[in-house]
Amino acid sequence: MAFSIDFGKIQFQKLSRISTALGITLLYILSIPFTAQTLKDSLVTEDHLTLNDYKNAQAIVLLGGGLRDSKELYAPLASTAIQLERLRYAAYLQKETGLPLLITGASPTGAIEAKVASEELQQFFHVPTKWIEPNALTTKENAQFTKQILEKEQINKIILVTNEWHMQRARLLFQQQGFDVLPASVGEGITPKEYGLTMMHFVPQGGALAKNMQLLKEWIGYWKEK
Repeated sequence: MAFSIDFGKIQFQKLSRISTALGITLLYILSIPFTAQTLKDSLVTEDHLTLNDYKNAQAIVLLGGGLRDSKELYAPLASTAIQLERLRYAAYLQKETGLPLLITGASPTGAIEAKVASEELQQFFHVPTKWIEPNALTTKENAQFTKQILEKEQINKIILVTNEWHMQRARLLFQQQGFDVLPASVGEGITPKEYGLTMMHFVPQGGALAKNMQLLKEWIGYWKEK
């Protein structure tokens, strides 16, 4: 009995199996909290600054962190959880240092993050905003447009408020504009070793997948700007 072997088909099937295995492995790695924790820690440099250090700055710059629709009675738009964390720390620093505050950020929808943030700072924290930068859609534009405002005021040394996983890239971009940056990072810092690992660190979770995508984007953005 004569028969032939289709080596091309065998090779294709082998390649398909390898590709499927690699895809499943990659999806698993990107879906577990352990990867998110590792990526986050790799982006974080702890500030190690005191209030006395911050008092030597000339202004506080708060980066917008997003808006959401709101059914609460106080406003039709509200800060996201990320932006609210930044607002809280900026409010604390402004009250402790007495420095003027600039908020920068717009939204692709046309809403102005900086304006909403300013209103919430005044309403909930009783903190005034001196400058609102309403046009920046990216971190790079945050830095560029902030420079245009503060250069006129002869302000160069700033406290920069943003999330810890965003700080490395944000600080770089503001330094490229000539700012002397004192980072004021929002977050828990590098995960202490004594916290250890549990089985849950290796169980796939939707939240971990979303966090990993965000953190990978930060790393790519950082190296692109660097």
